[in-house]
Amino acid sequence: MSDPYLTSYGVVVAALRDDPEAIRALFAGLTPAEIAATAEGAVLAMAGTLREHLDPHTIQSMIRAVQQLAQHDAAEGKTR
Repeated sequence: MSDPYLTSYGVVVAALRDDPEAIRALFAGLTPAEIAATAEGAVLAMAGTLREHLDPHTIQSMIRAVQQLAQHDAAEGKTR
């Protein structure tokens, strides 16, 4: 098993680089439970990084944008 913390940060870096192949490579060989823990860690790491580097107004704007995307996609039956 790889280090879930390092793997989570690796997933964040790969996502920021728009590199789905690297994300798949990081998940390769992990058990479903390890994938779930890594994905959760990546989301929390990304959110923490955003909170540390962006002002509260920008964070609120991003929250509204994500909520609008979710509503739009739900209305159209899409998933991201």
